[in-house]
Amino acid sequence: AMEGKEVRFGPAATAYWSTITTVVSTGSVNGMHDSTMPLTGLYQLLAMMVNAFYGGCGVGLLNYFIYLIIAVFIAGLMVGRTPEFLGHKLEAREVKIAALVTLISPLLIMCGTALAAYTFTAHGNAAWETPPSAWFNNPSFHGFSEMLYEVTSSNANNGSGFEGLSDNNIFWNVMTGVILLFGRFIPIIGPLAIAGLLAKKKYIPESAGTLQIDTKTFALMTLAIIVVLNALSYFPALALGPIAEYFTMIK
Repeated sequence: AMEGKEVRFGPAATAYWSTITTVVSTGSVNGMHDSTMPLTGLYQLLAMMVNAFYGGCGVGLLNYFIYLIIAVFIAGLMVGRTPEFLGHKLEAREVKIAALVTLISPLLIMCGTALAAYTFTAHGNAAWETPPSAWFNNPSFHGFSEMLYEVTSSNANNGSGFEGLSDNNIFWNVMTGVILLFGRFIPIIGPLAIAGLLAKKKYIPESAGTLQIDTKTFALMTLAIIVVLNALSYFPALALGPIAEYFTMIK
């Protein structure tokens, strides 16, 4: 499948870099993401949906901090102790802020994609410079993936896109601008608020019952939290896009 691939590297290396660049949010590409196979597109989407890998631009590490807060909270409840993080108790306010930050990305991505799908379906012949019916070079499941990718890339501040989508019009420019604004700054403001709340609390020395966060067990706990939260949030949309396209292709 050499369409849209970098011929000097080949399809495998091009697909590999397409995933890496969406993981770290550089926005650089060495091929057309819209031309990659469905499962490669799935990995690209997941990388931006998780948006918590070390090395990501700004919000990557901050989102990981939020996952740590939720993992500490759930792990503390499982062992029957008040959750503690870096010597400070985690209480309702911190967890509520973490939950809000965790939910904002699925809210923006799902609502943005739903609004685009509704506009395409109900107002396809609108008298715009680019009518919604002319948005896609690739209709059906891949067309849905193009809309999902556009919104996800904006939320993750990634800068790449499935460029089979005609997105240089007022609808996409305004919607993705709003999504970028909220998707970028709320994950920055939330962790700063949590850090401020924790800084005001009295330091609690470690004891035999303190949850150790520098262990393999807690690392697996954090990974499980990331997988579960993102699977529950995004699987329905991914099932309508790249997953459905993949199973259509292997018939």
